[in-house]
Amino acid sequence: MYRKAFIALTILGLLLSSCAPAAAPTPKPAPPTSAPPKPAATAPAASPAAPAPTPKPAADQSRYGGILNRANYEDPPSFDLQQEQTAPASLALFNVYQGLARQHPVDHDKTVPELAEKWEVSPDGTSYTFKFPRGIKWHDGTPFTVEDVKYSLDRMRTPREFKARSPRGEALLAAVDRSEVLGEDSIKMTLKYPSASFLLNISTGWVVVEPKHILVAKGDMKTDLVGTGPFKLKQYMPNVSLELVKNPDHHIKGLPYLDGIKMFTIKDDSSRFAAFRTGQVKMTAQGSKSMTPTQAEIVRKDMAGVAEVYLHSAQSRFTIMMNLEVEPWNNVKVRKAVDLALDRQAAIKVNGKGVIGGHFDPLGPWGMKEAEVVKLPGFRQPKDADIAEARKLMAEAGQASGFKTKVVSPVGGAQERMAVVVKDQLAKIGIAAELQPVESAVLVDRLRKRNFEVVSYSYADSTGDPTEVMDLFYVTGAGQNYSGFSDKEVDGLAAKQARAIDERTRRATLAELEKKLNDLVPWVINLWDLRLAGAWAEIKNFKPGPGTHAPSKLDQVWLAK
Repeated sequence: MYRKAFIALTILGLLLSSCAPAAAPTPKPAPPTSAPPKPAATAPAASPAAPAPTPKPAADQSRYGGILNRANYEDPPSFDLQQEQTAPASLALFNVYQGLARQHPVDHDKTVPELAEKWEVSPDGTSYTFKFPRGIKWHDGTPFTVEDVKYSLDRMRTPREFKARSPRGEALLAAVDRSEVLGEDSIKMTLKYPSASFLLNISTGWVVVEPKHILVAKGDMKTDLVGTGPFKLKQYMPNVSLELVKNPDHHIKGLPYLDGIKMFTIKDDSSRFAAFRTGQVKMTAQGSKSMTPTQAEIVRKDMAGVAEVYLHSAQSRFTIMMNLEVEPWNNVKVRKAVDLALDRQAAIKVNGKGVIGGHFDPLGPWGMKEAEVVKLPGFRQPKDADIAEARKLMAEAGQASGFKTKVVSPVGGAQERMAVVVKDQLAKIGIAAELQPVESAVLVDRLRKRNFEVVSYSYADSTGDPTEVMDLFYVTGAGQNYSGFSDKEVDGLAAKQARAIDERTRRATLAELEKKLNDLVPWVINLWDLRLAGAWAEIKNFKPGPGTHAPSKLDQVWLAK
């Protein structure tokens, strides 16, 4: 399966060896042999069994009780998870809301039931019928019904009809044509075409069910945190902490193990790491501000046996996004000049980790591998030829003398450091950048309003699958296509690869699509990141990844003391 094709920490560890303590070289394993996902038409007729607590060896028995303190670097922008997209939102809210299915918390290759108890797939792979158990309750005591499911699915799939937004759900549900209630306990989702990505998409944690009775009454969940998940809201103190308590009526028996989770909002990077070292928090934040390579080395050296460091795939790329409605960024020659001028290898050195890749994840089965990418213009070393070509394009675009621009980025951490790299690289071709670091919530608001010239930002998708990537970032009107990019040929190729039944056809279409994106430069890929996470050794049954957001779900985590 997809994840097995790239989530191997021994491989990823090699990519970080330059910042880890000296050790004997790790032999590189043979290339993965896992095949990409098969078309949905070949999916099994029924779902796997509902997720029970993961069995433990006798010497490592799970325990109930305790409060897990962890860090967050910002408050969630709101409590309406369907309308949010950031790591602070997923960290805070994934344990409150639930979806139809989920990634198994330890074996990430498995998709298992969450709210649904089972599902069936039609022989042609174009419809999925989900059945739900009786007796589930919302945290406010209201009975959960299949009408909640339909309302949420429709709201995520067609947000404008509900005067909402759906920056992730709309892309993840792009293959869905309609949803229908079948009696009191079932929902049928009919797809526009067989989709190998569908079950993976709905298991990411972003496709969640929110209570219809509150959505209808108030229009959104921005200030109401009411889910069906293993934890419910106890107390929220903005800019201080968000505290969740165990849901005693949780419908999955035996879970969660913890009595609660308390997330401390610590905006300063050094203060957040100090809180981890002293044990004020025993799990880091997630995303680009989780832990730096330097901090990881300190933990490995000074906290051996006390805390663990995890390196995992991020499914995230540092990018330069330009507003294509603003001159001169509406000129493809200017965008191509930036693409040529950017020194990706230098960016990786500053970041301390990462790999070079194109528009699809180079660590996954569909992306161009680094050995191919480094031969392309803009990725070559030395940079002399690329810089010369970039200056020529600037002159052809009427910008031989350069120009000034403003670059917005998140404040602090790797994001702000990468913005400095972008500023230095732009200067090589005469573009004088003024940096504007802001908090992530402010940045996302400016993106949504298209109130920017250039943004240096780290974007993570949920699955790594090209269909989600295209439907999330590139196709006309996509939920996070903030640059305003639109091209009919790109839209057509995106649809063609999503519907491809055989691997050969899909790979050929993706190669054509990658070339088209390289020519049009809707945005510039700087580097593909890896994530570091830290957790004290007493935290058991925790496995970060895949991607940026999956480590949020902690219902099977337990404390050894």
